Amino acid sequence: MQFKEVIGQQEIKTKLTGMAGSGKIPHALMLLGPEGDGNLALALSLAQYIQCENKQEDDSCGVCSSCVKNQKFIHPDVHFTFPVVIKKSTEPPISSDYITQWRTALASNAYMNSNDWLQSIGAENRQGNITVRECHEIIRGMNMKTYESAYKIQIIWLAEFLKEAGNTLLKVIEEPPANTIFILIVENVEMILNTIISRTQLIKVNAIEDTDVKDALLKRFEMDENAAKRIARISDGNFNVALNYAEGEENANDKLLHRWLVCCFKLKDKNSADNSSKLFEWVEEISKIGRENQKIFLKYALFFLRECSLISLYGNSEKLDGEELKFATGLSTKLEPNQLEALSKILNQLYYHIERNGNPKILFVSNSFKIASVFKNEEVLTD
Repeated sequence: MQFKEVIGQQEIKTKLTGMAGSGKIPHALMLLGPEGDGNLALALSLAQYIQCENKQEDDSCGVCSSCVKNQKFIHPDVHFTFPVVIKKSTEPPISSDYITQWRTALASNAYMNSNDWLQSIGAENRQGNITVRECHEIIRGMNMKTYESAYKIQIIWLAEFLKEAGNTLLKVIEEPPANTIFILIVENVEMILNTIISRTQLIKVNAIEDTDVKDALLKRFEMDENAAKRIARISDGNFNVALNYAEGEENANDKLLHRWLVCCFKLKDKNSADNSSKLFEWVEEISKIGRENQKIFLKYALFFLRECSLISLYGNSEKLDGEELKFATGLSTKLEPNQLEALSKILNQLYYHIERNGNPKILFVSNSFKIASVFKNEEVLTD
């Protein structure tokens, strides 16, 4: 992958090419940033740039033998580690067991998240892991001679999945063999051992700018510019979410959310069977759109509540307009900040359980009553 294919992140691209071009690339880098920001794409581009036989000042050439292999993710001196799940055999799995699926997934979407990847390999309800056996494979691979290039590069995607197994890598990260580079990709630094953090050079990567997301969508899809702009702002810098919206998985989430909150508010009236029936109709509708679309809806709902909080604090939202802004403004003026925070906590927990294949009907019904308990003023919401 070339840097020009990475969406936005120009400052980080310049920093990485400057390091590599000067020959002062650290032996261990940690790219830290939120989901969908392009950490993995940046790591792939950096690996290709380092090994390019005819690198330019700001990018790899894209046509030399090394670049061609890197673009197919088959370069023998670039090693990949990523979360995997236990197969039927009792032996702990390693990344090479899934390397064919990994290459296919990268070619399809270098902005994928952990759930996208795990579901693509049939994980179902099983949790991903990077095992101690995988760590021993990393050590073995890094101690081998290079095949074609001057450097061996080990990319560890979502290094937080190492957990305590990361202790196995401390020595090789601190004192790696000559011409060895580790690139750790991390979304949640709190899950990384401090002893690993201290052995890497940290580079923080921010969410992608809305304008860059919009331009990337227009380049990839045939869509109206206003539609691309809308998707960019509600995806909140996460290009993986933007892709899901652009590929047709947006379900008029603003209207869906409005209807849900109205239903939840009206649950106050325990004597109205009609109110409960409308909620159950809504639950039936959202249960049929599938788990991934339910997650997208909940991400939108969390984004919306965050904008409500900003309106409550500063009186305006830079990302909402039209009916969305009108609804958010009304909600933010009627709910206290602690109520908005309580709603966000409920939705975060709901997202967690939906992601882990909880029953959507049960979850949405039970959490609707939790949301209802947050509402106090009968004028908070109206049709």
